[in-house]
Amino acid sequence: MSTTTEKHTLEAPAWASPGTDLTGKTVLVIGGAGGVGEGVTRTLLSRGATVVVTSRRQSTLDDFAARVGDPRLRGETLDLLDPALRERATELRTAHGPFAGVVLSVADWGRQGRKPLLTLTDAEWDELIVQNQTTIFRAYRAFLPTLTPDGMIAQLNGLSADLPFPGAGGVALTAAATKSMTRTIAAELGGRGPRVYEVILGVIRTRARQLAGVDDERWIPATHVGTHIAELVAGISPLTGDDLHYFVDLTEGPRPA
Repeated sequence: MSTTTEKHTLEAPAWASPGTDLTGKTVLVIGGAGGVGEGVTRTLLSRGATVVVTSRRQSTLDDFAARVGDPRLRGETLDLLDPALRERATELRTAHGPFAGVVLSVADWGRQGRKPLLTLTDAEWDELIVQNQTTIFRAYRAFLPTLTPDGMIAQLNGLSADLPFPGAGGVALTAAATKSMTRTIAAELGGRGPRVYEVILGVIRTRARQLAGVDDERWIPATHVGTHIAELVAGISPLTGDDLHYFVDLTEGPRPA
């Protein structure tokens, strides 16, 4: 099975549900012009959704729009640390929403490079916490109210949320913290209102990695992550009732915890 946008044909994985149709739905992908976010965005567009992609820089959005070339793609600048984030979220809902889905595809490895955890300075530690944990908290608080009652919000996270990650301990600790945060929000909502998901990903094949000459056919295409998100938005995924998903094997596809 394949689905087609104006310029792209995307091959769906064998585990995908046939005929996922998001026509008439709008999905916000925060960080949608990034590596994994790009694959998610392209798949959502191919399923008929209108997709609002955010970046902190307008130039990134302009380059992304030119590369994707889909009339249902919208670009909006957004800074998750903006003191007026709630008001900005309301603006986006008014302009494009309410949203059937919001995807959090953001992570920052920091400027410190790879170094042992206990050699991080206070400033490096604080920056990692703010960029990878505070931003996710603020995103949930601001954007949950922008969703339709049957909508969904999902954080895309990495295996460092569960596994030791020598040399990147600050990133791993914030990944574990945001995994816990997401599941706590899901439990507190208790099935009332929008659905909340934590999706732990294995190694993903992204355009950026391929352009850098780093690629492996055993890795998971970013567009396959988008297939899972599309099925969650549509409410047809076998994992719709589970808050924690693992997508770490190309052939197996997404599975519950």
